[in-house]
Amino acid sequence: MKKILLSFMLVMSLVLLLGFTSAAVCVGNTVVGGTIYQNTITNPVAGASVTVTCNGNTKTDTSGANGAYSVVFSCYECHYNDAVVVDAAKNPLTGESKGTVSMTYPGLNLDVGIVNVPMVPEFGLIAGLTTVLGALGVFFVVRRK
Repeated sequence: MKKILLSFMLVMSLVLLLGFTSAAVCVGNTVVGGTIYQNTITNPVAGASVTVTCNGNTKTDTSGANGAYSVVFSCYECHYNDAVVVDAAKNPLTGESKGTVSMTYPGLNLDVGIVNVPMVPEFGLIAGLTTVLGALGVFFVVRRK
């Protein structure tokens, strides 16, 4: 009976130690940042609304004059090697890009993810219809020959 009780206490002690160990892993913050640009990274988009999602947690920012944005998550919200989705919009431009938190700085207790987002013009109703009708017209002209 003593062996069973001693074994039970040993197992419970190990389980408690595992809980303390996993709690100590999460220290510091995670910064996700990058540049919002149109066509090339040398053409930044200022004033774009940026939404960053990591592990179901969402933060927002507005890109600065140089197109840069950054948001800060706690390590419980977003951690090293987590997937990140960044959406950016500034009428008529939109863009989405995916990345990961791929850098860690142990001395600073900081994880970093860099996700740059290229933006493209969003077609309006008239531009979209014109494009579709033009494509159909070209199809029938080519088919006729």
